[in-house]
Amino acid sequence: MKKIPQDIIGNIAILKFSRKTLWIIKKLKARKFLKQNKTVTTVVEKTEKFSGILRIPTTKYLAGEKTYEAIYKENNCTFKFNINKTYFSPRLSNERKVIADEVTKLAKSNSKILVMFAGIGPYPITIANKLKQTNKPFHIYSNELNPEANTSAKQNIILNKLQNQITILPGDAKKIKIKGKFDIILMPRPNLKETFLKTALKLSKKGTTIFYHGFGTKEEVLKEIKKSTKNKISKIKIRKAGDIGPYIFRWQAIFKIKYKT
Repeated sequence: MKKIPQDIIGNIAILKFSRKTLWIIKKLKARKFLKQNKTVTTVVEKTEKFSGILRIPTTKYLAGEKTYEAIYKENNCTFKFNINKTYFSPRLSNERKVIADEVTKLAKSNSKILVMFAGIGPYPITIANKLKQTNKPFHIYSNELNPEANTSAKQNIILNKLQNQITILPGDAKKIKIKGKFDIILMPRPNLKETFLKTALKLSKKGTTIFYHGFGTKEEVLKEIKKSTKNKISKIKIRKAGDIGPYIFRWQAIFKIKYKT
């Protein structure tokens, strides 16, 4: 079973088989997986790659309880969502922790924080849960295009008792309308052609810190950041933050706005 690619999201295991694998073999291996992993109650198969701008996955039931509702815990937070209606990666758990730690160090009293591409809320909830322990007043705004993800994010905010710390701003990131500018902006964006950096700049002020996710080579990511931000930013701090395929890396870049945008 170790050779079968897998993601475990709480009670649900997502297995990936080769196209040549017979259906009966998939069923048998799924049942075996259930027996070997007592915390898993449902096994599904990943049938297609993520599709569309919302990156919705497609899975098919194989064994166990017939549900697509996951209950997942990471970084002392709990999340509930339908795995077939929104994008979520448990592999980014440590990345979320690292960024939450960095934001906690940067945040000052009454910091105003925006998380773009927020999905079901893992970044805003993890950060809010961490910041809440510092007793500093702050507020996080969670922006996501997918209505289903926003519905789950709202439920997850309540589940983690963070209603007073997080506000959902649903819809296109380019159409965010809010009074004032943000102190910190997180951009855990998917691998899209559009960088959304010009949008982030419009929502920034002098001193705003931006956390940006880019894809490709280090040089390509630095180039796209500099192209969109001109000379308005400080020196870029960049690190590798995992991979999304063979020789295709995710990079996490941090920089500050030097001039009023």
